[in-house]
Amino acid sequence: MYDVPFRLFAIENIIIPALIMLGAALLLGFLIVIVSNLFKVPGNEKKDALMDALPGANCGGCGFPGCEGYADYLLTPGADTSLCSVGGAECAREIAAILGTEAVEPEKKIVVLRCQGTSEHTSPRYEYLGTQSCHAAHNLLGGPGSCTYGCLGFGDCVAVCAFDALKIKDGIVHVNREKCTACGQCVKACPKGLLKLLPAAATVAVRCSNEWPGAQTRKFCNIGCIGCRRCVKECPVEAISMKGSLAVIDQAKCIHCDACVAVCPTKAIARFS
Repeated sequence: MYDVPFRLFAIENIIIPALIMLGAALLLGFLIVIVSNLFKVPGNEKKDALMDALPGANCGGCGFPGCEGYADYLLTPGADTSLCSVGGAECAREIAAILGTEAVEPEKKIVVLRCQGTSEHTSPRYEYLGTQSCHAAHNLLGGPGSCTYGCLGFGDCVAVCAFDALKIKDGIVHVNREKCTACGQCVKACPKGLLKLLPAAATVAVRCSNEWPGAQTRKFCNIGCIGCRRCVKECPVEAISMKGSLAVIDQAKCIHCDACVAVCPTKAIARFS
């Protein structure tokens, strides 16, 4: 006879506290919204605007962990607005407008591989059966190629490229300059330092990193720099110097006359645009 009242009492003891808790939660949520609007950090609006201006590639080319990391940095006084190579000049102008500073546009650059040692020009030194990684192969006597300065071709650079601008062909990496944003991640990934960022105005480069004497270079790569110095003698503006047996072009001095390209006996100096 007491079963029904007992059930009603039990239901009341569950529902009423639940409704009270729900009401308290709604009130608390309402208060949080009000307080967050009252004490909103002004910098958040700028950060949102910066995030909209940045390309969202999160490639890390600016030196920060993604676009949000760069946006946080940009909120600090005197921040460099020219670090986003992906967004380029337009992005730099938008950032400057948001921050109320003068626009500093990033220098346009290109990535060049300082090696032409394809399977046609070099040969293997030993059979490599280890991890298919440039870093792993490099740690084993400089890699399996006859030229220990050459591209290993396992694609560590390809793996870090967020823009599908690199591919391996004939044993070395090739750069698609239409897709490349010069973010520099591939440069960091190469254990031999063969990928280099150059000014976009550059048209010729020494496509070799081999510092062996000429006779030894000829033995292992028929397209490497042999240190003959013909390019040095031919350059009308003294833009070429020697690093041991390797020619080096000062791109700031180079006038792109191609005189060095014409006299290089091994075609180690090549035009790439």
